[in-house]
Amino acid sequence: MENIKFAWWPIRVTSGKRIWLRSYIQHRSLYDESTGRPPLNSLHFEWTETEQEKTWRLLKESVVQNRNVWNEHLLTHEDISNLYEK
Repeated sequence: MENIKFAWWPIRVTSGKRIWLRSYIQHRSLYDESTGRPPLNSLHFEWTETEQEKTWRLLKESVVQNRNVWNEHLLTHEDISNLYEK
């Protein structure tokens, strides 16, 4: 779950930056996305990030997800030979 909040007082986001008089995003997750396990000490994981950090994170995730598609050949030699046999 994402909540967009405004920092009226200085706060420290998860990356360690202090922000003030800016909007930030507070995330709550019921499980760890990398392992799929629930948290041990509370009901949810919580982290905060600025809008620029969120944009950067989403760009990095999209590159990782698309990396295999970019490296794969669309047609193999077998596919091409099967096209010409018909």
